[in-house]
Amino acid sequence: MSHAEKRAEMPQGKNSVLDRRTVVNGNANLLKLIGRGSHVLDVGCGSGAITKDIAQLVGSGGFVKGIDSSGHLIRQAQESFSTIKNLSFEVADINTFSELSFYDVATSARVLQWVSNPFEVLQKMVACLRPGGCLTILDYNHEKVEFSPTLPESMETFYQAFLRWRREAGMNNAIADHLEDMFARLGLTNISIDDYSEISIRGKAQFDDEVVIWNKVAEARGPQLVNDLYVSEEGRLAAIKDYSQWIQKDGQYMKLYLKAVTGYVTI
Repeated sequence: MSHAEKRAEMPQGKNSVLDRRTVVNGNANLLKLIGRGSHVLDVGCGSGAITKDIAQLVGSGGFVKGIDSSGHLIRQAQESFSTIKNLSFEVADINTFSELSFYDVATSARVLQWVSNPFEVLQKMVACLRPGGCLTILDYNHEKVEFSPTLPESMETFYQAFLRWRREAGMNNAIADHLEDMFARLGLTNISIDDYSEISIRGKAQFDDEVVIWNKVAEARGPQLVNDLYVSEEGRLAAIKDYSQWIQKDGQYMKLYLKAVTGYVTI
């Protein structure tokens, strides 16, 4: 397991952020790309919350497979969605996945941000597509996150440590803005880019639930940063406390910069 893979592994019991996602709130780009009867590969499917919605989009004549390297997340997906007949889940690494030239659509959402070899992962995903197939990736540029007012100093310190922890493991914090070039290098055609940035504004529904994401990161990933000596435990706890107060009293706006990039294999 690479340095990045070790850091990317989702701590067991910390995947509530994944579980609340749907294709509508978590990857709406797929709604215009996936049709009835399609065969779809969802790479890095996690607990399968979005994948099960994809199975509804393709209907009984289609088929969806979700793969993830995390055994506990795949077990949860298999248990949760065992009754959906056109859906399967498999513990697998896309780097060694062998179902080539089979799928109409290959997709991943918020996954390439966690790997150290994104171009090679995209190559493997393209190899899974039939001629004319569609590759579509949704991901962040964490360097363009916006907050108003600015974060408390403790959370800003934690956030910068989080980015450094990722970067020094080989992960690309700005992957969203590098995808178009990678797609072109892969020879994909009809490349399109759509802005799906996640904007949270005080007064609108779900504001607290959305902006609390960084406390969830500090709770789920923070212990890893502490163990790897990027932050102290006192600093992690202070970030959670101060950011909770920011959410309750001061926070007005958050923007997570998120892009969907889509391209097609030539026929």
